[in-house]
Amino acid sequence: MTHSTPELEQLQHWLSQVLISRGDLPQKLANAAQRDGLTLEQCIKSTSQLSAQRRIDIYAAGYVMRLVECLKCEFSLLCTFMGSEVFEVFAKAYIVTLPSRSFTLHTLGQSFVRFLTNTRPQGRFDEQQTTMFDVPLELARFERAKAEVLLADGLENIPTTHTAFNEFELLGGCASLSLIAPPCLRLLVSEYDLLPLITQLENGIAHSLPPRETRYIALSRQNYRLVTQPLTQWQADLLVHCNQAISFEQAIIQSAHRQGLDPTQLRSQLAMWLPAAVACGLLVVERLKSPALTMANASY
Repeated sequence: MTHSTPELEQLQHWLSQVLISRGDLPQKLANAAQRDGLTLEQCIKSTSQLSAQRRIDIYAAGYVMRLVECLKCEFSLLCTFMGSEVFEVFAKAYIVTLPSRSFTLHTLGQSFVRFLTNTRPQGRFDEQQTTMFDVPLELARFERAKAEVLLADGLENIPTTHTAFNEFELLGGCASLSLIAPPCLRLLVSEYDLLPLITQLENGIAHSLPPRETRYIALSRQNYRLVTQPLTQWQADLLVHCNQAISFEQAIIQSAHRQGLDPTQLRSQLAMWLPAAVACGLLVVERLKSPALTMANASY
């Protein structure tokens, strides 16, 4: 090995700078040379068919486009809504502005919503223009939440006996039951009626801008399948506070207090909704192990 041949670690760092830094190729090469003290000729060989600069240019462009295609897969609805060309402009800018430092492609899109938020046009716009700028952010939040749900721990390995209960018990004291939100649950609050638009985009039919109406959406996974469920405000509030085990009675009292509802009325609503919530993977109902634990929970 000659003195001019870079070490593997130096070469990897140089290549990463060329691939993910801003600017055209000459600017990238100049920045990498200044930072790592390496020239193009030290790192890339020319061939009779292609110069070293052309070879690295092809590789850099291909690298970015492969990541763009990954983003298109994760944010397919957003890509359909925006159009492929417009989406690629934002995706390329995102890749070089906030380059991923992770070994897994799952984290590639985790900051895309933040990037779109920071690049949203600012100013005074009419209602339709505002909707056109807001809806892509709403779609991106939905699709990132969907990606997280599909990878998170789910309910697939929880025995079904853990969720067994009867409606008479729900309408009674329910002192022996606790509610737990599964790790794969994600909750969204959208300022638009987003689900009809999502259905239109998924089915490839003509879509229209959604009306501006606050909507609550739950995403979870049941038997390895994604579940998307619209919620009322009290249902969303309840799920937010079930990230840790909470007794059925605590859920009734706390949610009724926050929503300004009669606990008795909420009890009947929850008793009717809970079986459906469990069936689609939004909640797990478990029996408390002992009366002592129940009394301890009730004391908080």
